[in-house]
Amino acid sequence: MTHRFSDLVYEGEDGIPTEFFLNSCYAIVPVLIKLGSTVFAPVKMDFVGNIKKINQKYITNKEEFTTLQKIVLHELNASLAQVRNSATEALLWLKRGLKFLFQFLTEVKNGENNIQTALSNAYGKTLRQYHGWVVRGVFALALRAAPTYEGFVAALTVHEGDEKHKCFFDGMSRDLNIYLPAMEKQLNILDMLYEEHGLESDEVV
Repeated sequence: MTHRFSDLVYEGEDGIPTEFFLNSCYAIVPVLIKLGSTVFAPVKMDFVGNIKKINQKYITNKEEFTTLQKIVLHELNASLAQVRNSATEALLWLKRGLKFLFQFLTEVKNGENNIQTALSNAYGKTLRQYHGWVVRGVFALALRAAPTYEGFVAALTVHEGDEKHKCFFDGMSRDLNIYLPAMEKQLNILDMLYEEHGLESDEVV
């Protein structure tokens, strides 16, 4: 990845830099594609669409919108935060998608070798409550196309056959132990921001 959540440097008191955060999100997209275009297609579509919406807001005034918090507070003050397709709404769904990925990778890190089970558990803890029966059905179908654990691990390698060596798994575990806590911290900061200003929503799609 060219940008990683674990390399993010906060601005002031936990200010999440907009450009680096969005680039870190973009860096996940190729990984999703490698892991299975079918099973991750809904997540990928949401990811890219929401990243673009936030970026469109960011580029209107890069000097002002240096952090995600500044974008949200600006839209709050302008009564735009809860307008459909606002950057604030896009960030709400982006962080939900990130939570799904965080839970999935946590399941794998903790030893779950069945990718379908890991995905299903992660979905149940994160996105499922915001989805109606149609979207839930789409996800259930997508799960059938989930890769095997061996296929999942092989997709993460740089060189073919790396997954056969213990040092690869040691490196993957080490990287996840750095990447996931950093990702979790940023999600917690965003959760606190949204809770403080009453921006969370139980709306089902």
